[in-house]
Amino acid sequence: MFFPNLRILSLPIFVFGLVSVSIFSGISASFAVTTFNFGATGDWGCSSNTGQTVSNIKGKGPERILAIGDYSYSSTATCWLNKITDLKSKTKIAIGNHEDDNDEGFSQYMSAFGLSKTYYSFTFSSAHIIVMDTDRVSYSSGSAQYNFVKSDLQSASQNPNIKWIIVYMHKQMYTSPNTCSSSSCSNTGSEASNLRKTYHAMFDSNDVDVVLQGHVHNYQRTNPISYSGSSTPKTTTTCSTNCNDPKGEFFAVVGTGGINFHALSGKASFVKYQQDDKFGALNIIIDNNANKLTGKYYANGGTKLDEFSITKPIQVSGYNFGPSLTLSGN
Repeated sequence: MFFPNLRILSLPIFVFGLVSVSIFSGISASFAVTTFNFGATGDWGCSSNTGQTVSNIKGKGPERILAIGDYSYSSTATCWLNKITDLKSKTKIAIGNHEDDNDEGFSQYMSAFGLSKTYYSFTFSSAHIIVMDTDRVSYSSGSAQYNFVKSDLQSASQNPNIKWIIVYMHKQMYTSPNTCSSSSCSNTGSEASNLRKTYHAMFDSNDVDVVLQGHVHNYQRTNPISYSGSSTPKTTTTCSTNCNDPKGEFFAVVGTGGINFHALSGKASFVKYQQDDKFGALNIIIDNNANKLTGKYYANGGTKLDEFSITKPIQVSGYNFGPSLTLSGN
């Protein structure tokens, strides 16, 4: 059939970081197209084990390194900064309890990484990352840090260009029983309890995907969990490894940078995988047009010990349903 005056509206495609596609009469969609990854670990030290962790992370070619606190374990940052020379420009640090005092090199860490505050956030492509301070300044409700985290999370969760939200901090909200002698390493201790009460429900309501923690010197990874009001969180889904946009967050303790180990003395019901005798790092990969996040824990030496993933539906935005073509004539 022939239409002598058939006009089909243009189909422009623009590429600028994100692909924005306009189809027929303004139906449009935006898709993140980059693939990238982050390395993450804490509790480093300055030993040969630390050097192997640096090689482990470097070998994955990360865009950013999420350093989860406790670095040189000495009065200056120098030995650790020397260890991470090749990674320093990509590294974002959280302050831990071994660098939060002035006699532990605090000002040297702040200067080395150009920080004016110990809590901050940054965005890389479709991922927004919030770095919290559990050791130097207050994180209690109403504090400056609390107000920053609350406002920043709300902005990120409402931003259509942000697909993933990751939070990391040194001290943990949740952990399995372990041999660390400090009460701050306990799942029922006051610090873990205060962090949970103050922030976990906030994470739930603002679509946080992954929470990274250190302080306990082993590796643990939970099922997707949400706040319950107690030391045992709600497990939100029967999915525990490869999940389709689950409610709640995957929490991981990654305290395996190289200093030593805290042996595990039990396994919490909400923890899917844990180990206490292999140093290593978590590699977080964003791919599949930014619709999938995968976490892979690699021990130093290359063995993959754990893997989990979140897949989200493709988001199509900017709908404008008008006529797709115009016809005239008989």
